[in-house]
Amino acid sequence: MRFIQTYKSPNVIGLGDSVQYKGKNYLVLINYIKGETDVKGYTPKSNRTILIDDNDNRVICDDYKQLIIGEAA
Repeated sequence: MRFIQTYKSPNVIGLGDSVQYKGKNYLVLINYIKGETDVKGYTPKSNRTILIDDNDNRVICDDYKQLIIGEAA
């Protein structure tokens, strides 16, 4: 039996995490958290995670609850 693990908070998503989104495998490239200002002074109005696949294609996930935690490669 295999358990599916999802994130409970955007604060625990780490850069480089292996995740599955819409049936495809990705790595977390950038994780923006609503209300937190990054180094460059950008403050997002909503949570979003930018993912990257093996072919360097980027995908934006607006709902971190849709990300399935994958196994480390």
